[in-house]
Amino acid sequence: MSKTVVRVHFMDSNFKAVAIDQSATADTLFKTVVEKVELKEFGCFAIFEKKDDWERCLEPDEKPAEIMKSWGDAKGDNAPKFVFKKKTFIRHDDREMEDSVARNLLYIQALANVINSDYPCTAEAAIKLAGLQVHIVYGDHNRQVHTQGFLTPNLKNFVPKDLFSQKKPEQWETAIFVEHARHKGKNPDEARAAYLAITKKWPFYGTTFYPPCKSINNGRRVPSKVIIGVNAEGILLLKPKDKDLISTHPFTEICSWASSSTTFAFEFGVQQDATKYTFETKQGAIIASTIQTYIDILVEMLTNGNEDEEESTATGTSHGSDGEDPREDTNH
Repeated sequence: MSKTVVRVHFMDSNFKAVAIDQSATADTLFKTVVEKVELKEFGCFAIFEKKDDWERCLEPDEKPAEIMKSWGDAKGDNAPKFVFKKKTFIRHDDREMEDSVARNLLYIQALANVINSDYPCTAEAAIKLAGLQVHIVYGDHNRQVHTQGFLTPNLKNFVPKDLFSQKKPEQWETAIFVEHARHKGKNPDEARAAYLAITKKWPFYGTTFYPPCKSINNGRRVPSKVIIGVNAEGILLLKPKDKDLISTHPFTEICSWASSSTTFAFEFGVQQDATKYTFETKQGAIIASTIQTYIDILVEMLTNGNEDEEESTATGTSHGSDGEDPREDTNH
């Protein structure tokens, strides 16, 4: 059987080229990539199909070779591609931090989200992160080497795009080098861990944002256009321009959700008197699938927690907080 070469991209400029059978499934491709990069903690990672500002997680039984045929001859930076990245984020699950490969994948994904301003932040926070990033890329600060103009050609790779115009390039560079000097002696892995420790504290960390969509008959409570975000806590609605938070809807308050080829809708509140929001979007099925994934994970965690609690009661052993509702304090 003939082979097809598939490029699976990561959240930086790297990729892995994998030769697969025409009939190979996405699950087979995923396992092959996991083996190639020697990733041990892979449970929350997945392969996505990305087209412009649209992306979706591949289903295990889909055939990547057939998907590639549907792309035609598109080339260039905006051509469709497969992307390997973290799919779900649970705040207190730190097993991935013990796997150096997983930790690096988390870092490059967080870095991409910061630089693309998917995670809004202040200039002060951006400078702290950029100082760590410079240390990871160039090593210890050296006054003779890291002088004015050193970062200028690539400065946009270190500063969030929505903040770039707030300072002159030389102002960014000076502030970043001051921060860079603070990390002298750190090894790159320590710097990556420090970078992640900062971003993990942010309210939007781990949130998947979908392109701005039109609000349909939702009254004055919701602007005419919104960004929908989904994380382990629930659904977020945000203003497209600056990602100001409009409202948060925890899974514990959501009664139902539904999607079609052109819409996404959800109901929240008391079921007898629930409020329904409807949005015009081509990403409805993808949003619904992401929600279902988190619900399945949280239910499994809750079930396992209850089982541990029952076992500890029978054996007289205390498991502390293991039996708590995982939906509590899982805000990303």
